[in-house]
Amino acid sequence: MFSIDKDVFDVLPTLCVGLVVAHNIDNTKDYPAVDGVLDRAVDEARERLSGMNASEDPRVQPYREAFHALGMSPSRYPSSNIALLRRIVKGKALWRMNPVVDLGNAISIGYRVPLGAHALETPDEHLELRFSRPDDVFIVLGEDAPDPTLEPGELVYAVGNLVHTRRWTWRQSENGKIVPETTFVAFPIDGFTDSNLDQVKCACGDLKKELEDIFGCTATFALADAEHPIVA
Repeated sequence: MFSIDKDVFDVLPTLCVGLVVAHNIDNTKDYPAVDGVLDRAVDEARERLSGMNASEDPRVQPYREAFHALGMSPSRYPSSNIALLRRIVKGKALWRMNPVVDLGNAISIGYRVPLGAHALETPDEHLELRFSRPDDVFIVLGEDAPDPTLEPGELVYAVGNLVHTRRWTWRQSENGKIVPETTFVAFPIDGFTDSNLDQVKCACGDLKKELEDIFGCTATFALADAEHPIVA
């Protein structure tokens, strides 16, 4: 199950999240098709953004405005889509993590939307987009100990009290990290009903198709927004 807490809509009333869920995915193999999808996305983005700052792309402006509304600097805490585009504009190589993460990055770059990948233990786990609470725990990717800088009131993705991403889509945690043994993945794609809903839906449709065609897994799609904050 996935839900957006009602308090989030007080700050971001037009927020929507397209959720693609992959079941029984095999992330242990090499998938040359994923490399091809990512390479094409990077090449197209590099050509499209030639001579530009990544933050100047019109399609990322709604996210910068949302970070301002949340009281966060989008320059200091860029959303994940902008962080990827920045690396491309600067000519830096993208990290090649594993096929699931690489495919997600390709879709994010192509549609210029934040796209997360959250490993879940079972379909019954409840992924939430909500503001952080005093008992929440966040472990920086690659670290072992909880990060003491997490404070209540940050927009986070979480399962129970385990925070998967801080500052909305800015930084990932060890909790929910995609590894080769991961078989059940939730991919939230964030957007706004008043500016890029079609973009979010197309990104979800493309991701769903690539998951089914390349990995041969089962994938589903649902959309959460202010009218439908809970989806199964």
